[in-house]
Amino acid sequence: MLAKTAALAMFGVALSTTGVLAATVNIVVMQEDWDPESLPRNNRIQNAVLSEFNQTLNAPAYQSVLKRYGIEGMDVYDETSVSLNFYQQDRQRRTDEELISLARTVKNPTLDVVVPYTLYARAVTDPYTQIVKLQMSLNYRALDVRSGRFFGGDNLDIDTAGVPFTGCATAINGTQADPHCVKEFVSQNGEKLARNAGNKLAIQLAALLGRKYSSSDSYDDSSSENTAANEAIETDVAHADRGTIVHERRSSACGNLPTTYAVKFRGFEQRQVNAVEEYMAFWKCAINLNVSDSDFSEVTFQYKTRADQQRVLRNIRLMLELMGVVAEPQTIGSNEIVVEVLGLREN
Repeated sequence: MLAKTAALAMFGVALSTTGVLAATVNIVVMQEDWDPESLPRNNRIQNAVLSEFNQTLNAPAYQSVLKRYGIEGMDVYDETSVSLNFYQQDRQRRTDEELISLARTVKNPTLDVVVPYTLYARAVTDPYTQIVKLQMSLNYRALDVRSGRFFGGDNLDIDTAGVPFTGCATAINGTQADPHCVKEFVSQNGEKLARNAGNKLAIQLAALLGRKYSSSDSYDDSSSENTAANEAIETDVAHADRGTIVHERRSSACGNLPTTYAVKFRGFEQRQVNAVEEYMAFWKCAINLNVSDSDFSEVTFQYKTRADQQRVLRNIRLMLELMGVVAEPQTIGSNEIVVEVLGLREN
C-alpha cells in the first residue's frame, strides 16, 4: 500500500538518521465540481488552486511534525498524468462516484489517498458602500482509496464577510475592472486556502498513517531544529516551574493604547483551556481577561491588553509550542483571533 524499500529508494526518499527508510504516502488531489454553484474544473482559477494544493502536500511547511510520525513526505501524483491512457480528460461536473472509481482504477502507481476538493467563489456588492467583495471557500476531504475511510477534511473560508477587490480588479471612477486582474485576485486567495488545507491535511495524514507504516519508531526531540526553537522560547519568555505562566521580560512592549481582542479557542480540552487562561492572564501587557462565550467545543476570551496584535499572536504561538498543541492563530478583521486545534488521530 505504501512505497517502501526498493520503491522508496527508486523515488529518492531520504534515509533517516538511524539508516532506516521513512515512509511516504501516495496521494492524488482531484477537482470536484458536481455542484453547479462551484467553479468548474480546468479553468484558470481552479488550475492555480490545484497546483498550490499539490505543491503544499508535496512539501508541507510542517516537515518537523511529519518526521515525528516517521513520514518523510507525501508522494503527490497529477490526475491527468496517471489517467491519461484510459480516461477522457475534458470531463466536467464529475460526481463523487466518478472520482473515487477513477482513483481506484489507477494501478501505476497504486494510490493510497484521494483528496477531492470543491471551490466556491462569488462577488457580492455591499449595499451601503457599493464596495465589491470576494467570498470564497474551499471544501475538501481525504479518503482511503480502497476502503473509503475518512482521513480528514475541512471547509475553509478566506473571510465570511468577503475580501474587497483592489487595484485593477475593481471598478473605480468609471474604470471597469480588468478581467485578468479579477482572475489573478481570485486565484491568489484560492491559493491561500489551498496552502492552509494542504498543510493541515499533511499533518493529519502523517499522524494517522505514520506510526503504522513507518520503520522509524521515534522522533528525536533533541534535534538541532527543536533545540533552536526551545532556545528561542527561553530567550524571549520566562515561565514558572510548571510551565503554566508565561510573561515577557521587556516592558517596552506595553506602550500601546489598550485594545480588546476577541480570542477564540476551538477544539481545546477543558484542562487546556484552563492552562490557556492562566497563560494569558499573566502576560506582561495584559489588563483584563474575561470569558464572553463558552460551550463544549470552544471558548471566547475578551482579552484587553496594551500589546499590539503581532505580539499577541507571537505570545499565542509560543504558548501553543510550550503546551505541545498543533494549531495556528488566524486573524479576522482588526481585533478577532481564532485558534483551532488540529485534531489528530494515531490509529
